Amino acid sequence: MNLKYIPCLIALIVCVHCKSPYKICVPAQFLKDCEQMLEVETKSKATLECVAARDRMECLSYVQQRQADFVPVDPEDMYVASKIPNQDFVLFQEYRTDDEPDAEFRYQAVIVVHKDLPINSLDGLKGLKSCHTGVNRNVGYKIPLTMLMKRSVFPKMNDHTISPKENELKALSTFFKQSCIVGTWSPDPKTTSAWKQHYSQLCSLCQHPNKCDYPDDFSGYEGALKCLAHNGGEVAFTKVFYVHKFFGLALGTIPAHPSPEDPTNFRYLCVDGSKVPVGDKNPCSWAARPWQGLLGHNDVLAQLSPLREKIKQLSNAGASTKPSWFTNVLGLSEKIHHVADNIPIKPVDYLKKANYTEVIERGHGVPELVVRMCVTSSVALAKCRAMSVFAFSRDIRPILDCVQESSEKDCLRSVQDNGSDLAAVDDIRVAAAAKQYGLHPVFHEVYGEKKTPNYAVAVVKKGSTYTTIDDLRGKRSCHSSFGTFSGLHAPLFYLINKGKITSEPGQCVKKLSDFFSAGSCLPGVDKPENNPKGDDISMLKKQCASDNNPLKCLQEGRGDIAFVSSADLKDYDESQYELLCLNRESGGRDKLSNFETCNIVMAPSRTWLASKTSMSDVSIAHTPLSLAQLLDTRSDLFNIYGEFLKNNNVLFNNAAKGLATTEKFDFDKFKTIHDVISNCGLV
Repeated sequence: MNLKYIPCLIALIVCVHCKSPYKICVPAQFLKDCEQMLEVETKSKATLECVAARDRMECLSYVQQRQADFVPVDPEDMYVASKIPNQDFVLFQEYRTDDEPDAEFRYQAVIVVHKDLPINSLDGLKGLKSCHTGVNRNVGYKIPLTMLMKRSVFPKMNDHTISPKENELKALSTFFKQSCIVGTWSPDPKTTSAWKQHYSQLCSLCQHPNKCDYPDDFSGYEGALKCLAHNGGEVAFTKVFYVHKFFGLALGTIPAHPSPEDPTNFRYLCVDGSKVPVGDKNPCSWAARPWQGLLGHNDVLAQLSPLREKIKQLSNAGASTKPSWFTNVLGLSEKIHHVADNIPIKPVDYLKKANYTEVIERGHGVPELVVRMCVTSSVALAKCRAMSVFAFSRDIRPILDCVQESSEKDCLRSVQDNGSDLAAVDDIRVAAAAKQYGLHPVFHEVYGEKKTPNYAVAVVKKGSTYTTIDDLRGKRSCHSSFGTFSGLHAPLFYLINKGKITSEPGQCVKKLSDFFSAGSCLPGVDKPENNPKGDDISMLKKQCASDNNPLKCLQEGRGDIAFVSSADLKDYDESQYELLCLNRESGGRDKLSNFETCNIVMAPSRTWLASKTSMSDVSIAHTPLSLAQLLDTRSDLFNIYGEFLKNNNVLFNNAAKGLATTEKFDFDKFKTIHDVISNCGLV
């Protein structure tokens, strides 16, 4: 062989054993972080490419479809992945701690008791005083429930007159004499408060029983042990790592250290009822939580070594400074950044190895409670189903099911006829739909950083002298589009309700034009469907420009007042504009930020309605509200408000920032507004 070809041959061999580039999927909000990560120099010459998806849920689809090669995941994501049809996912690297680099699982759930506690089976836990890490947490709540509900002495949890979560709390309060289970028990604050009063024995062992929330010295992994050792607790649910820490015992790379606590006074309680000393090399664990890690499709296995080495080197590069890509892109953290190679394993097998599938799939007894959400498109159906699997993986119950009908009316009729449990209605149609179909509102969208409903507001320039609506007669108005609540329905209702204009079928918009006789800009008023009679609407287009933007209409002096939604106020400069407080009898002005108290009227958000004869509102709303709460700061996991499959406003509006119960909504007022606008022929 000619020696001059040897370098080329070596290069060819190297390329056969590497892949360039490996595509890592990242939620779109972290794309810039990912691109910064690509600039980090490593010894490994394997290259990465960033592929942006809506969120981690979509990343799983991208990997399955070979649009990406891998994505960082939690155990719950592994569960979701295992439910995707035709998938061939493999977990090929685990993220561990420096303290326990060789541990099989992230943590092992254990029961700790006093050594002389006279019980020899799990049934003996009945009537004891229990110490827990907190509500909804794995080792202190989910895993104990999963195991205890198998025992015949544990109360049943299938009472459909109360929610699944209340079933759990009721069962625990019946089974244990006293407990400490702190935290947010329900996504609705009033429900949490009511439950904590009703099941107060679940808080009686806490440092602050009346608060029963974090921070509390007797909550968390170590706090549960403090509760056991120093606050009258008889059994604690925690994890092995903190048992060793609490008693000063060696674990992993951590040496033994002095502790005022005496481990000889305590034992692990095993599932078979036996006891072993705390610190035993083989602690009897009920279940374990798997490590986080990297999930790829089966094809990555053919060229895995270069990728594994690249990830390790990136982890080492970011371990000291913790740049944003360290967590946002790779999913590493302050505590968990030791990257370990594992034998590639299917996610379903990995979860079963830890008995974690059983924890995720924990039910409440046959028949399981199901809430059926009605949708009107195939895209909405796909999103609803994705939400259902995601919520289930995160231990959110009741189970969410999805029903598709052809229209909003069909969905409302379906709820009325008990074919489904929830249907959504927009704007002022909410009150009318509730009355027509015998339904009632359960929860609604909220907007902005303050998570409030939207309000219809009136904006004026700071230098103007207007303080009441009468000051604006004969002036010029700028509006959001025809048909919008804030741009048309609210100001029209206000003028009619105050007797400033009359309400005549087919004439209301003209009367609006007559009031603002110097001309207006009401975008869309000239569309044939909005002006079927071909009326002269020139005065309602007089102040419009090419962009039809109410803000620019004010800025450029084409209008004296703008009727918009409070959601639009983020575009307005508070140093130049103020609100006209039409909801106040005396009128007046206020800052843009005070739209909750200075407005025309609250705008009805997209609202979900339920039957008055179906299950409790707490049960119906719990899954959507819990999802919204969980994803409030983690839209990278699942962005339930954003674009979905290139469609906008699917199930929820893109602009929504959360969900809330409807107790603050004045639906009688919305019904009045609807009747007035309906009389005008506009709905």
